[in-house]
Amino acid sequence: MLAFSRNEAFCFLWIACVFISTLSQQGTETFQCDNGISLPPDNVCDFTDQCGDNSDEQQCSNYERCDFENGLCSMAQDQSQQLRWARRNGMTSLSPPFYDHNGDISAHFLSLVSKVDSISSNLESRVFLPTNDQRACQVTFYSFFSQMSSKLMVGLQTACGGPIQHLWQNTVSLRNQWERNVIKIQSSQRFQVIFQGQVISTHAQDEVIAIDDISFSSGCLPENDEMLPCQEALNTTQELCPPDTDLCRFDSTDEGLRLCQPCGFEFDMGYWASEAPADQISWIRTKAGEIPALESIPQQNQSSDDEGYFVWLGAKDAFTLNHIDSRAYLNSSVCHCLGKSCHLQFYFSMENSVLRVGLYNNKEEGVFWTYNTSTDSKWVKADVLIPEGLKTFKVVFEGTILSQKSFIGLDQLWVYACGQAPPRKLCSVDEFPCASGQCIAQESVCDSRQDCSDESDEDPATCSNHLTCDFESGFCGWEPFLTEDSHWEMVKGSNNREHPFPKADHIANINHGSFIYVEARQFPGVAKLGSPILTKLLTSSTPCQVRFWYRLSQHSHLSVFTRTSLNGNLQKQGEIIGFSGSQWSQAKIDLHAKAGESTLPFQVILEAAILSTNATVALDDISISQECEISYKSLPHTSIQNNDSKCDFEADSCGWFEAISGDHFDWIWSSPSDLSSDLEHQAPPRDHTHNTTQGHFMFILKKSSSLWQIAKLQSPTFSQTGPGCTLSFWFYNYGLSVGAAELQLHMEESNDSTVLWRVLYNQGNQWSDATIQLGRLSQPFHLSLDKVSLGIYDGVSAIDDIRFENCTFPLPAESCEGLDHFWCEHTKACIGKFQLCDLVDDCGDRTDEVNCAPELQCNFENGICNWEQDTEDDFDWTRNQGPTSTLNTGPMKDNTLGTAKGHYLYIESSEPQVFEDSAALLSPIFNTTDAKGCTFRFYYHMFGKHIYRLAIYQRIWSDTRGQLLWQIFGNQGNRWIRKHLNISSRQPFQILVEASVGDGFTGDIAIDDLSFMDCTLYPGHLPVDLPTPPETSVPVTLPPHNCTDNEFVCRSDGHCIEKIQKCDFRYDCADKSDESSCVGEICSFERGNLCKWYQPIPVNLLRDSNTFRWGLGNGITIHHGEETHRPLVDHTQNTTDGWYLYADSSNGKFGDTADILTPVISLTGPKCTLVFWTHMNGATVGSLQVLIKKDNVTSKLWAQTGQQGAQWKKAEVFLGIHSQTQIIFRAKRGVSYIGDVVVDDISFQDCSPLLSPDRKCTAQEFTCANKHCIAKDKLCDFVNDCADNSDETTVICGTSSRGRCDFEFDLCSWEQEQDENLDWQLKGSSNPAAGTEPAADHTLGNSSGHYIFIKSLFPQQPMRTARISSPVISKRSKNCKIIFHYHMYGHGIGALTLMQVSVTNQTKVLLNLTVEQGNFWQRRELLLVSDEDFQLQFEGRVGQGHRGDIALDDIVLTKSCLSSHHSVKEELAVPLPTGYCPQGYRECQNGKCYGPEQSCNFVDDCGDNTDENECGSSCTFENGWCGWQNSLADNFDWVLGVGSHQSLRPPRDHTLGNENGHFMYLEATPVGLRGEKAHFKSTAWPESSAACTMSFWYFISAKATGSIQILIKTEKGLTKVWEESNQNPSDHWQKADILLGKLRNFEIIFQGIRTRDLGGGAAIDDIEFKNCTTMGETSEICPEATDFLCLDKKCVASHLVCDYKPDCPDRSDETHCGQYTSIPGSCNFETSLGNWTTDCSLVQDSEGDWDWTIGTRIPAESLISDSDHTPGSGKQFLYVNSSGPKGGGTARITTSRYFPASLGMCTVRFWFYMVDPRSMGVLKVYIIEESGLNILVWSVIGNKRTGWVYGYAPLSSNSPFKVAFEADLHENEDIFIALDDISFTPECVSGGPVTTQPAPCEADQFSCIYTLQCVPLSGKCNGQEDCVDGSDEMDCSLSPSPGLCGKMEFRCSTNECIPSLLLCDGVSDCHFNEDESSCCVALVKP
Repeated sequence: MLAFSRNEAFCFLWIACVFISTLSQQGTETFQCDNGISLPPDNVCDFTDQCGDNSDEQQCSNYERCDFENGLCSMAQDQSQQLRWARRNGMTSLSPPFYDHNGDISAHFLSLVSKVDSISSNLESRVFLPTNDQRACQVTFYSFFSQMSSKLMVGLQTACGGPIQHLWQNTVSLRNQWERNVIKIQSSQRFQVIFQGQVISTHAQDEVIAIDDISFSSGCLPENDEMLPCQEALNTTQELCPPDTDLCRFDSTDEGLRLCQPCGFEFDMGYWASEAPADQISWIRTKAGEIPALESIPQQNQSSDDEGYFVWLGAKDAFTLNHIDSRAYLNSSVCHCLGKSCHLQFYFSMENSVLRVGLYNNKEEGVFWTYNTSTDSKWVKADVLIPEGLKTFKVVFEGTILSQKSFIGLDQLWVYACGQAPPRKLCSVDEFPCASGQCIAQESVCDSRQDCSDESDEDPATCSNHLTCDFESGFCGWEPFLTEDSHWEMVKGSNNREHPFPKADHIANINHGSFIYVEARQFPGVAKLGSPILTKLLTSSTPCQVRFWYRLSQHSHLSVFTRTSLNGNLQKQGEIIGFSGSQWSQAKIDLHAKAGESTLPFQVILEAAILSTNATVALDDISISQECEISYKSLPHTSIQNNDSKCDFEADSCGWFEAISGDHFDWIWSSPSDLSSDLEHQAPPRDHTHNTTQGHFMFILKKSSSLWQIAKLQSPTFSQTGPGCTLSFWFYNYGLSVGAAELQLHMEESNDSTVLWRVLYNQGNQWSDATIQLGRLSQPFHLSLDKVSLGIYDGVSAIDDIRFENCTFPLPAESCEGLDHFWCEHTKACIGKFQLCDLVDDCGDRTDEVNCAPELQCNFENGICNWEQDTEDDFDWTRNQGPTSTLNTGPMKDNTLGTAKGHYLYIESSEPQVFEDSAALLSPIFNTTDAKGCTFRFYYHMFGKHIYRLAIYQRIWSDTRGQLLWQIFGNQGNRWIRKHLNISSRQPFQILVEASVGDGFTGDIAIDDLSFMDCTLYPGHLPVDLPTPPETSVPVTLPPHNCTDNEFVCRSDGHCIEKIQKCDFRYDCADKSDESSCVGEICSFERGNLCKWYQPIPVNLLRDSNTFRWGLGNGITIHHGEETHRPLVDHTQNTTDGWYLYADSSNGKFGDTADILTPVISLTGPKCTLVFWTHMNGATVGSLQVLIKKDNVTSKLWAQTGQQGAQWKKAEVFLGIHSQTQIIFRAKRGVSYIGDVVVDDISFQDCSPLLSPDRKCTAQEFTCANKHCIAKDKLCDFVNDCADNSDETTVICGTSSRGRCDFEFDLCSWEQEQDENLDWQLKGSSNPAAGTEPAADHTLGNSSGHYIFIKSLFPQQPMRTARISSPVISKRSKNCKIIFHYHMYGHGIGALTLMQVSVTNQTKVLLNLTVEQGNFWQRRELLLVSDEDFQLQFEGRVGQGHRGDIALDDIVLTKSCLSSHHSVKEELAVPLPTGYCPQGYRECQNGKCYGPEQSCNFVDDCGDNTDENECGSSCTFENGWCGWQNSLADNFDWVLGVGSHQSLRPPRDHTLGNENGHFMYLEATPVGLRGEKAHFKSTAWPESSAACTMSFWYFISAKATGSIQILIKTEKGLTKVWEESNQNPSDHWQKADILLGKLRNFEIIFQGIRTRDLGGGAAIDDIEFKNCTTMGETSEICPEATDFLCLDKKCVASHLVCDYKPDCPDRSDETHCGQYTSIPGSCNFETSLGNWTTDCSLVQDSEGDWDWTIGTRIPAESLISDSDHTPGSGKQFLYVNSSGPKGGGTARITTSRYFPASLGMCTVRFWFYMVDPRSMGVLKVYIIEESGLNILVWSVIGNKRTGWVYGYAPLSSNSPFKVAFEADLHENEDIFIALDDISFTPECVSGGPVTTQPAPCEADQFSCIYTLQCVPLSGKCNGQEDCVDGSDEMDCSLSPSPGLCGKMEFRCSTNECIPSLLLCDGVSDCHFNEDESSCCVALVKP
């Protein structure tokens, strides 16, 4: 950490008993990684994989961490501050950083961005408990700065509103890089950690501070209380400190030492002085009356004196916000504190400013304190404890004002000491104990500053372990670099030379001390100072630190670097910029090592840069912390020390330089921003590293022209390289006369050079990449990049991002065990045995190449050894040296030496050779091999446009070519490639190397360094070929048995089982023979076992080598060239020996298919899933499909096409229940051989059928119809978990459950967000898959199902989003979950985000998935909780690539998710009253009113068709759409248009018969897929008559690409009633008539289908409905067989009979209801108070918080006069009220008896009343199954309607069930919920259909309505109630006839007339509440 002078002061504050320090050494305690590596404890759980196996990031649950991916975690923003930390990532950012510290562009971090100065912006942690020595708290985080001027501070706060105690601040930081920081905290009080950022602007560009990945260690224990005690409370509890001014003195020039008395500024400035230039703001002594009026300035001084004085800092008249002139300093004289506990006390008042108080000890600032909050015109007292070690100091008040109205006032400043010194305390483990007992920070020890009062921290004995140099006796091992243009010089302070460097060294400013300095001799000047070679202690957990004192003038800077090799890249560790008036300051810089270099010796380099004439740099007192020690090893010579050594030219030229200077044609290091306008055309516009104008590179600068100019960019000298070394770089070669460039290799001990690479011509205005193979170079060398001008050069030549990779040898090993390894003798490296004697020095000391058999090796340096040219081939191999004779083909050097001097063999592909001519090379003959075999190694080179084939054969017959071991085709790049082949043979053999000529002259193929291992030479010759005998098979014999033809015979005992039990993945025979001939449940193909998979092709074709077919293979069988498109290792064992199944694309032709399939599988279970792993790599790899076949019908389940990368990928296919099926894997060959389809580890998981149930279901399980049990969350999830589909039936799940959607037709209740620029598309799997979308949907699991998806495909732009939103879900939902299935596959995938959006637009991200998730459907289940009503939104974002799809299917909101009344669309659906129409009624265009029930009833009630015009009614389309509308789920639409002769549309409409008439037609779109559908639908019609017909006119063009279907949608599903796809050759309109008949709640849908890719050509016009109204209908035909036929021949649904409201116009459905009301559980509560539960067969739930109670009166909030709902003499109802002291809770009643199991038969009806002002109460109806499972079937939240409301719920269950009514009362709410008139249909009791019983009474008797009672007919309407229910006296009042109600009157069901104005007024005026209950159209449903 750097310490600055007071103008850039930052200090530490020590308060009470809190001690802090940066992390210091923690002993030898380490963390052990799983792979054996040891880490310091501070490297654990820091969001970085330090181990390499991620084991240090796996056990972090006891760490408080935040990576900001899902918000701020437990961190919090200071909401009072204007500039706040913003959460963002590199994808959304317009300013750096563009990635998090791990380089992830999509990962999030926090940042502050501003172009102006800002007040500090705070980020606060949660509150933590105090720490102790056993439980230290450590904070790790990463920081980023775009400029060094901005500040980030980390502090500690122990009280709310209290001072921030500074722990850490950014010092010398690298710009635009992430840095890791570690802080250790010790506090005796509870505390919060504060991250405080302040942006200091340069006004040139955005200034950025960013932080990421904050981790609090396990020693940081969170406090449950989230609030700190406030400062006022702390002040009252602190012990008073009695001031003793005798212990404090101030220096005074006039009076010597004087006491430190409080300074009130009444007479003068005291011992305080203001420091500021004349033109800037400054502190002034003033009083309130003299200050310009500002609202917030105090009107008195601190002593409440109007005329009292204080010091004040405020803005000038022309205030501008500049961080230089808006600051001023108030300095004290030197203060001497003689006591043990000194304090600084003052009073302050401020507004919109920053006050910083620092203590300055003449060397550096030690502590400081910051306040930046308004004091609201008050004086605030501050008291700061001064650290004990600070005995002599100055006090500096730094004030910063931020606006015109900003100010700071100070008064009563003084320093005092406590009279009684506090007891001596023990120092913590992170502190150094001074001899005097004082405690100081460990990092302050041996820093050339006396921090202990007794100076014991600088004692030589103490500092013996610190490497220090004070330059009093020379350079102490530090060495100046003598090759620079400026030099370090040593000087004493008394030197009288005239120079601007300091007159004294830094220690005590004595003028006779020594220091070193540098001043430039030419500009710019650079001087470097190198440390001794250092190494870090392995036991240290903290980085080494270099500390030094410096003094920089303006126009100078000082940089700190480290390096690990003499010519290696310098790693910058920090930088200091000089400024005017600089004093001696101290720097403390941590030295961080690169990954993998922490154990390497290194050197520290201090580099001073002098940029002007008078600039100087001075250094003194350099020390290295004790974490490092001097190493006795020297640095290596080479700069390629890492596997990945690179140079991006950002810091410097990395040692590359122009070797031929003076010809004005030179390589220059620069950046575009540094070039003048007349030179910038010679350089690229941006660098390659950062793609910015500020980035650096090397480029050729031409200043003048001459005939022979050479630019030679020469590298540093490298000592050697390892055998795998490659060089890559990015180059620019642009311009018509840019010329050629050449990269050459120069060996240091030879004058020869080797051309490695060349570019010959203009490569375009872009960066291009090049990769060059260096290989093993055993001698020192350098490289040069040469370009010759020839006087005509004009262009851009540049190079950037040079990278050496894999250039090192293996590291030394302590041991090398195992027969498969070799321990190098000198380097002690451990290498593989297969690298021995392969003609390549893999050890680095050549000990792997000694004692080798020369007869088994050939490097062609002295001929072709014992190999022979084949005499039967077309031509011979050629031995060559250097490049071949043809450009752009063949090698430029050999493999052995790596230079142009080495030799190799190649084939010359130029004439006279022709296509497919071959040259063969024969090896010696070898003996038979043992069981281990032997190995053939060689290197090959195949570079050129016309490269054809290289093949290796093994032959045992002299007259054959032999067995093909390996082959490779095509261009493999300009490099030597190693190949080794394992060989085994039971006979003597020979190897044949054959190369074939391609179709052109650039087809040279070369080989080098051929060697054998473990092979022995055979002295004889090979024989000639002999034939082999055929194979035979053995039949199977069955044991004795009595099995029938329909049974299977178990092989061992003759036991018989059903044939359906054979091949069902369950062993039913004791010997398992029933599964022996079936496909294996798991097949890994090991040992060549196909597990009964077979290919349905003849044997002769299987043996035909030219047939595209499946085969078994492994890595050993791979021929050379197949590595890129066949895996080297299998998936099972991850070895080359492991087997897999592959379709060999080297056979067959484009489009050929190969099938491999299972035997017939008899039966699978409901969970059956096919899991397998695929490998599809290669440029022309084809496709793979999984099919299912039953009988002769084959369906596609899964597909994958094209290159997937060189990796195994998992795939899953959900099969579910199937019988008598086969699974087929079908591979399709691509356009060439490059790419095989490979499969491994095929398994059938959970595929055995369900066993017979042997237990009862639990209360958490659903009982299936077959008595199996499934988890309740699997109910209604679109998966047949029960195996009989009883968990997914319509009667259980409903047809319109909100939020539940399988997308088979539309989006259900999910809606597209119309403000988004992209839509989710509904897609049928039967449509051909155009890319990476699923081949099958999830619901049906085959190609006929549908899902929704978005594509990352043109024309979509990257980052575009599509959203669908759910219905609004209530916050009162409990255990609400969302279940859905997603499919995210493809390289260009974007993101899928599930968000929870509240009604106040608060967004919470529940799930965010990026990158490819796999080519299969995956299930996700999430719990939903919210404090507000909310919606769910699925957001799909388009990715960057062109291949990638996101799909969704089978979304389920569980039954516990309650619908909310907050739906905006629902509220808007009820129009506000207009004119004189009552609420709930609508106004016709002619001014009349119509009720909701009159809309869409096929009757023109308005007279102008207003009530029918928006229903999808009869329509000519001349005046609009008539309510018909397109589905929002479709990808194309029906469009309203007119005739056109130029398109597929009709030339004229049907209505008018001309080109101006309108019709609807199927649009043709620029992009489309065959089979896509467009839906044009009506609204829902309530009911149609039996004679209802629909007619329309349609047109299908002769060139049509579309067809038309008519669908009817009801609650039972979709039905197709008409279809036409035949083209009309005469292009005329045709008419269609369709009988609709008796329907209820139905929609009409016109479905247009693409029959080609683009669609169009189909049209409709003149839709007409006839005879559809039910008014006056007398037919006895009803829509449903179970319907009730009223006496007046109207139909009502059966569940509406006897529900305490008349639905028939003649009220005949509400007669003879005793059969309904006598059912147990039915109740109108007209019973005695004490026995209602018995009488009603209902039971109170004992576990409820409340009980239901009989009541007679509704609370006063209601306007209803008749409280009870029951007709007749009813007075009582059931209610629950939360107004008591208990608050919220639930009340439940349950039927006491079980109803029998039934499906779709039983219905419960009831009336409810809610007084709920804030809509927080919930009424629910449950089914309680016999197992105890509760299933919610109906609910309502906070009903808004006044009065009794009708509700009903269909009840279905596979087991006996009860019914429960539950009231859920919200806490702290006054809620009243009542129930009345509960009734069940008779089917609930019978479990099946019930015939309505006739009235039980005689003709002269009256049948009571709601009781089974007969009374004399004469008692009807006699004024006396004879029926128990009083129904004999109902409807007895004289009423006007129906026809007498006036135009503005409403007729009740009792024929009574009331004024229309009384409708929907909250008061029930009709007896049956019709005037109020009809105000809401929809019934309340779950």
